[in-house]
Amino acid sequence: MKPAPRLQPLSASLPGGWVEVRLRQAWPFVVGPALAPMTRLLCVEREILVLGCWDLSRIAPLREASAAAWPDMRARIRRALGITLMGLQVVPCNPPPEAPEAEPRDPDPLRGALALLDARRRERARLGLDPE
Repeated sequence: MKPAPRLQPLSASLPGGWVEVRLRQAWPFVVGPALAPMTRLLCVEREILVLGCWDLSRIAPLREASAAAWPDMRARIRRALGITLMGLQVVPCNPPPEAPEAEPRDPDPLRGALALLDARRRERARLGLDPE
């Protein structure tokens, strides 16, 4: 039996898109837990990893440190993800958009379920499917 095809992000169908998808999924592993919260992958362009940082005071130190850290980082990416990159570029970028705040959840799940059942009952009555 043939396995069902897996869904892939749209960017994976672009040339080099699968590289970016894999790097985004493993970003904390790629740059380390200290840099992951303040950096993000912008793109991979001509086998160069373009890393964006929105904290402008850290860009210069990142550029200096990247020269020393890049050989280890490149080997880790090649070994773990099977991706060969030739260099690293650190550029300023905007911070990622804020995630929308989730609505506060009702601590009583039964109340939500009863409200949903009541709404369905009223909708069925309105459509004439059930007597009121």
